[in-house]
Amino acid sequence: MFETFRFGTIDFMDANNQNAAGRFICNETLQNIAARESDFSAWRLVNCSVKSLKLWDGRFNYCRAHDCCLSDMAFDHCLCEHGFYRKCTFDGLWATGSFFTSGYFSECRLNRTLSELNSFGLCVFENTIFKKSRMSEVSFIGTTWRGCRFEGEDYDFVRFPSSVFVNTEFADCLLRKAIFRKAVFINCRFTACRLPEAVFHNARFMNTVFEQTDIHEAANLDGVEGLPL
Repeated sequence: MFETFRFGTIDFMDANNQNAAGRFICNETLQNIAARESDFSAWRLVNCSVKSLKLWDGRFNYCRAHDCCLSDMAFDHCLCEHGFYRKCTFDGLWATGSFFTSGYFSECRLNRTLSELNSFGLCVFENTIFKKSRMSEVSFIGTTWRGCRFEGEDYDFVRFPSSVFVNTEFADCLLRKAIFRKAVFINCRFTACRLPEAVFHNARFMNTVFEQTDIHEAANLDGVEGLPL
């Protein structure tokens, strides 16, 4: 059973060591949530606005959000696995040492994300935009991308091994030491991107274009298929 909230504006502060799992919140504004070692799993958010949610050593697993604006969310050493997000906008997401594995993002937009030492392994992204993020040592192993766009991204040792990209574009991105080992690219485009020390070992390309982008900046192109190197 879900606990339902309809309060207009929900304002929490310092909700430490709380079990707040299983809440359904619709057409509301949530703001100023700061919690340590608390469980926010299985939340259901519909047409909500979240302004400043900060979790330390907490859980945000199996959460579902539809048509929500999520601003200034911060996750420090949290478990945020198996999430489902549709038509959501994330502004200023900050995360470190957290797991977002096996999530699903559809028609979402992530602006100005700051991410370090996180895992998004096995996630699926559809028609989703990442814009002006800064990421370092983040894993996207085994992820699937369909109809997505990376715009103005700044990556350092971000890893996409065994990932599949379909109808996806990288535009004006710095992909420093990015790892695309055994990745598959179908109908994709790299436009005005930098690839210093990137790794495309055993990657496969089908109908993929590099425009104003020098693939030879990459450190490893061994075993690449589908490109006239």
